Amino acid sequence: MFDRAQATLVWLAVLVFVLPEPAVRGLVIAAMLSVALAATVVALLAEAAPSAPSQSAPPPAAHPGD
Repeated sequence: MFDRAQATLVWLAVLVFVLPEPAVRGLVIAAMLSVALAATVVALLAEAAPSAPSQSAPPPAAHPGD
């Protein structure tokens, strides 16, 4: 996920320098901020999420004669 976000940010940065119109540059910068914010939120949520539940111990085997 983060590789794609980074690639998107790189392409958007290229567009900022290539596009001559200031209004379009503003939209591209807003898109860059949105991608960066989304990646940050995903990273924080993944960090705060509990890890996989641990395996509980199997019940003890019944002993014959009990």
